[in-house]
Amino acid sequence: MPDHRFAARLAALAWAGLMCANGAAAPLPAPRVSTEQQFQLALEAQSAREYRAMLLWLRRAATAGDVQAQEMLGLALLVGPTLYGPAIKADRCEAGHWLARASAQGSEAARVSLDFLNRLRLAPSGQDVCQAWRGVPAPY
Repeated sequence: MPDHRFAARLAALAWAGLMCANGAAAPLPAPRVSTEQQFQLALEAQSAREYRAMLLWLRRAATAGDVQAQEMLGLALLVGPTLYGPAIKADRCEAGHWLARASAQGSEAARVSLDFLNRLRLAPSGQDVCQAWRGVPAPY
């Protein structure tokens, strides 16, 4: 069952962007949410079992360079439905992308996870199944 406090926070954040200054017709600029706040919103979404919202906030923070979000997003995509049910599909290629970015920033946890992932991908066929992610320099 979704946590309604989390939904209320998201609604309040959206409402703040729609509020008008001094009754004017022009909306206020949307509040700036830092990468740390985005990561915290992802953690709150995870606690509320709102896994799609968790992915949204993790992707935003990870794209902005937050190493913790990159680690968590990589691991969430690695385990997918095993831990999060049908809301998150496992995607080893995207997981590798985010783990590689976190590893490049010095994350030891991401490096170990990436080593594990690379063992999974070294199937007997030897084919590279993740060519779509080659656009980002990665240590794999």
